[in-house]
Amino acid sequence: MARRARPIITLLTDFGAADPYVAAMKGTILEVCPVAEIVDISHEIPPHDILSAAFVLANAAPAFPEGTAHVVVVDPGVGTGRDILVGQYGGQHYIFPDNGVITFIKEVLPLEGLVAVRNLRSLGFEQVSHTFHGRDIMAPLAASLAMGMDPGELGPTPARYKLLDLPLPESDETGMIGRILYVDHFGNLISNIQEADIRSRFKDRSSVRVACNGQTIGAIHETYGQASLGQAVALINSMGLLEVAVCQGRAADALGAGVGAEITVCQQQYLEG
Repeated sequence: MARRARPIITLLTDFGAADPYVAAMKGTILEVCPVAEIVDISHEIPPHDILSAAFVLANAAPAFPEGTAHVVVVDPGVGTGRDILVGQYGGQHYIFPDNGVITFIKEVLPLEGLVAVRNLRSLGFEQVSHTFHGRDIMAPLAASLAMGMDPGELGPTPARYKLLDLPLPESDETGMIGRILYVDHFGNLISNIQEADIRSRFKDRSSVRVACNGQTIGAIHETYGQASLGQAVALINSMGLLEVAVCQGRAADALGAGVGAEITVCQQQYLEG
C-alpha cells in the first residue's frame, strides 16, 4: 500500500493527562518520524483495564485509513516475560502487549500478519527501561513502521497469542441474557448483545422488553431523546450493540450497574411474569 505523506500514528493508553508519559511517547515518535501525524484515541482508559482498552480500540481504529499505526499501551505486565506484538489487521499496524487487548480487533478485521518483537538489539534498541516500554519500544517501533520498516525484521510469528475470555450472550426459551461490556463517559451501559442477535431471535420487536441489573427498562427505542428526562431507555447504539442509557443522566449510577452486570431481552409477558 502507498504510504501517506504524513503517516498517522495513534495512541491509546491508561496514562491520563497529568503525567509526562504521553508527551514522552510523542517526542520519541517525532524523533524517528518528524512528519508523523499523532492522534490520541484516548488516555483515559481506567488503569490496567485491558477489556476497556480492547473495546475502545476496536470501535475507534477501523475508522482510520489504511497504513495507520496504532500503539496500545495498557500494559500491567510491562517488564515481565509477556511479548510485544506487531500485527497487521485490515491494512493497519497494531503495536500492543500480548495481554488480550487485541481481542475485539481480531473479531472485526482480518489478520494479515503477526510477529513477536524479539530482535531489539539488532535494530538499535539499546536503552530500554523495565517500566516504560511504551516510550522505549512501542512508540519508536510505530515510527519506524511509518517510515517503511518491514515488520518481518522484528521477530518470528508467535505460535499463539492471548485473547480475552469474553462472555457471550445466552438464549433460552424466554429470550436472551447478555452482559455489560463497557461503561462510557456518559455512564451508558453497553452490552455484548448485537442488533443482529435481537433480530434473529425476535421476529416482532414491538413486544420485546429489556431489563438490566434486575430492573425493567422497557421497549427498545431509536434515540436517547425518546425517553423523558431522567428516564432509562434501551436502544441500539452506533456500534450496533444494545445499550441502556438515562436521558441526560447516568445509567451506571441510576441502575447501580457496571461491567459484568446482566442484561436481558425477552417478550413482554416473560418480563412481567
